[in-house]
Amino acid sequence: MFFGQKEIVIDDKSRLVLPSIFRDEFKGLTCYATFGLDGCIEIYSEETYQEKAKKFFALNEYDPKARNVKRTFIANTFSIQIDSHNRVLLPKTLMAKTSVNKQVTVVGNYDHLEIWDSELFAKTLKESEASFSNDAMSLIRE
Repeated sequence: MFFGQKEIVIDDKSRLVLPSIFRDEFKGLTCYATFGLDGCIEIYSEETYQEKAKKFFALNEYDPKARNVKRTFIANTFSIQIDSHNRVLLPKTLMAKTSVNKQVTVVGNYDHLEIWDSELFAKTLKESEASFSNDAMSLIRE
């Protein structure tokens, strides 16, 4: 399970060193980078990505909205390798679409990692924390 956050700097070649607190969750050398729903890059292990992809491809192919969602998802998915120095090369396409630059915050989100521009993450987190109690009460029922 991924949890916590770590601020790091992406190198000049767009490589991100996976923080040690997150490394052990990846079982193999291949993982997947996708366009996140909240303006970040999401990184999935191969197994978790396959589970997520099944949900997208179970959508009705006759529904134009579903086709667009599937197309956007698959067109913005990249297979990436974890190298011997625990680095991943972030796709420039995803970096441009998400405004991820040099200074990033890597966030554990249960079954995947989120790569955020640090300034955008700080703003988003501040807003989320302000409404956390009310949002949790409205979403979680015992």
